[in-house]
Amino acid sequence: MQLTETNMAIGDNSPGKADSFSMKLQELVAALGGNENIASITHCMTRLRFKLVDESKANKEKLEAIQGVKGVVLAQGQTQVIIGVEVEKWYLALSGAGAEPEDAEMEQEKGKLFQNAMRIVAGIFGPVVPAIAGAGMLMGLLSGLIATNVISESSDTVFFYRSISVAVFFFLPMLVSFSAAKVFKVNEYIALAVAAAMMSPKLVEKAALLSDAGSKAELNVFGVVPIELMNYGGAIVPAILAIWVLSKITPIVDKLVPSSAKPVFTPLLAFTVTSTLVLSLVAPAGMWVSNGAGWVVSSLLEISPTLTGFVFGLTRPITIVFGIHHSMTPISLNNFALYGKDLLMPIMCLGNLAIAGATMAIWYKQRNSVSKEQSSMTVGSGVTAILGITEPALFGTLTKYTKALFMASLATGIMGAISVTIDTHLTSYILSSVFSLPAYLASGTQNFVQAVMGVIGVFALSFVLTMMFVRLDNK
Repeated sequence: MQLTETNMAIGDNSPGKADSFSMKLQELVAALGGNENIASITHCMTRLRFKLVDESKANKEKLEAIQGVKGVVLAQGQTQVIIGVEVEKWYLALSGAGAEPEDAEMEQEKGKLFQNAMRIVAGIFGPVVPAIAGAGMLMGLLSGLIATNVISESSDTVFFYRSISVAVFFFLPMLVSFSAAKVFKVNEYIALAVAAAMMSPKLVEKAALLSDAGSKAELNVFGVVPIELMNYGGAIVPAILAIWVLSKITPIVDKLVPSSAKPVFTPLLAFTVTSTLVLSLVAPAGMWVSNGAGWVVSSLLEISPTLTGFVFGLTRPITIVFGIHHSMTPISLNNFALYGKDLLMPIMCLGNLAIAGATMAIWYKQRNSVSKEQSSMTVGSGVTAILGITEPALFGTLTKYTKALFMASLATGIMGAISVTIDTHLTSYILSSVFSLPAYLASGTQNFVQAVMGVIGVFALSFVLTMMFVRLDNK
């Protein structure tokens, strides 16, 4: 990856600001060991994620000293640089606006199964989250407007906006497949074609006709290959497995096809073979895995909803610190698809508010003993945590006071246990922010009140625990 004079000043309008921003980028690259040490770069909503050739060349202290960098995490075989809400600007400047980024690099490291799995999940769902969060927020807003009688549920307006928001979740396999194609390094458009084949309207219609006739919803291709006709709308695991299969088949086909025939026969065979294999075996297996995962989560909730909520809440802030919080996204999405609701996403929101509460307690304790600039940074990061962006608070404040981080985790665990026990839930994916609270109205006023009391309670509990048990001596 190379920095250029053109792409280093993206987003800055004045020469002074452009020079300052360029200096930050140069310092960043230097602290990472130089251009030659950067194998690839990706980003999520708040982090730049670097894959380095030699991780030992990265200087964490120099990285953290760069203005605008909120923190640095070494996890999942990545060097994660926390930027915050301006991460897109930094990413575009580093990779080049409109350029084909090197974000497909997802080398697997031997003996690091968990790290590899988490890296793949983060790589796939990080780019998809804004789209599904936007659609989920629209569904939540509609529910709030309907519940408060601002708009009629039978109106054309509700029908239109509900239809387009639901469509995002129905066609989620296509979004996931496009993102997965970057991770598994295959042609994104062939990946979309495979996902489209899985969701073919003709196959869905055929399944309905066979079912109505009392027959098994199945086709026999070539008379020997059984194709179970299923509706894969909203199915995530089958889509990911499908693109993984495509990534294995494409190189084989590419080796077998002569160079002169590659433009035509490589995509033909890759698409045809993959689609056949996926629809006959892989996608049904993916549905089985999804249902199995849903059964496991459901069983845990049935055995002890209180304990499940406590454990998930207790670990939530820690997963954000290590950048593996996206690993819960497919579980929540799977719950929406299987049960029409999810009990875990509300705990994600509780975690953000707990982080905000602990950060505000630190600010209150240090307000008269630190500089005005430091005090402003602390309170500002607390506010952004309330709005759903927790990294500035975590890496700017709470990782410096680990006991405060534990207090936030404990508060989330306690309130998470209560949340699950009283069945506070969501019916669509949303961002974990106070602005998302209207979405809880989709399940009634009581659910909304429980959510509001939950965020207030976890903020207060985290604040009080931090005030009681955290000392700032020698910090």
